[in-house]
Amino acid sequence: MSEPTRRLAVLGDGDSVATTRSAATAAGARLVDRSDADAIVAVGEAALRDAVRAVADGDAPSVPILPVGAGRHAVGADHAGDWIDTLVEGIGGSEPAFDGLSRVAHPVLSVDGAGDDRRRFAAADVAFVTGKPARISEYGIDFPDGESVSVRADGAVVATPLGSDGYAAAAGGPVVSPGGGLAVVPVAPFTTSPDTWVATGGVRVTVKREEEPVALVVDGSRLGTVEPHHVVRIEVATTVDLLSPTAE
Repeated sequence: MSEPTRRLAVLGDGDSVATTRSAATAAGARLVDRSDADAIVAVGEAALRDAVRAVADGDAPSVPILPVGAGRHAVGADHAGDWIDTLVEGIGGSEPAFDGLSRVAHPVLSVDGAGDDRRRFAAADVAFVTGKPARISEYGIDFPDGESVSVRADGAVVATPLGSDGYAAAAGGPVVSPGGGLAVVPVAPFTTSPDTWVATGGVRVTVKREEEPVALVVDGSRLGTVEPHHVVRIEVATTVDLLSPTAE
């Protein structure tokens, strides 16, 4: 009886992707499109976000994702070949297990209320940004436990653990460990003692002022303008398994 075929999708661009694909075939994997994969290797932050959103949106199966790059959840590109061997060996079993790698359940956010009927997904963050720099607006933020706050700021950002060390951290928010919740951070708040929050489940954000247009930005892509008093619902839609080296 022949060994089961290991189907692996390697996503991204550049020399590191070519090297990773070569390592995958050398380890006995068959390279396929992400829609047919038993596991996904995402090289670089852009590829990782695309892969996470694709799983959430049903464009890829719910399979483990191995990030490769410089991110906090990723394995380094210089040692990716060793982890590819581990990944390919693991997905070949009847119950996939990966020696030295842990599965991290990463939340994927759904974004509803962007001004149309489309549902968007965010792997890293959802940001509300005033149209011009240093222009204050006011945001109402409602939390699942019933708490409501109002903040005056240039903007606000809601970040998953994957995105909490990016724009949210630059705005003064906490870096959140996997499973720790969502970082909710005002951007350049109009106060000397700004608050930040860690939420579970999701939040609702409303722009309370009409003076300044506010853009909705999902994973770095501008989706449009949020109308005043219109509620944008940001919720955990699902989780995706990321593979990261087990802490020793």
